Amino acid sequence: MFDEKVVVRFLDGSTLKAFGDNFLPGETEVMVRGQDEKLHTVSLDAVKLICFVRAFTTDSQSTHRPPPPLLFQAVPGRRVTLEFSDGEVVEGMATLQQEPQRGFFVTPLNPHSNNIQIYVNPKALKRFRFSS
Repeated sequence: MFDEKVVVRFLDGSTLKAFGDNFLPGETEVMVRGQDEKLHTVSLDAVKLICFVRAFTTDSQSTHRPPPPLLFQAVPGRRVTLEFSDGEVVEGMATLQQEPQRGFFVTPLNPHSNNIQIYVNPKALKRFRFSS
């Protein structure tokens, strides 16, 4: 239990680096264990996003370099561009057919990204669009 490294970014701008487990988008809250070993109950309505990460600290030169040209689509789904209310923009692949009404997962396009998968709260979005 609590095998995955996660970075929880809240709507209020605060951040929690913790260990958690996979969860389903329909859940209302998740339990995580902070780096201080304390258990936290996180309401998914209070989060902007939850990043499942490779490491808590990253070298931005290696993890944020541009992705190689896309020769084939390894991840199923549709490409999406997400603009958050705070101005952050995230691109990835999501298995959605229409604009989401509840939380969903996005897989980053860049294979070098520190983020493995991202849970997104649609209440944190300013703009959602399918990209080509």
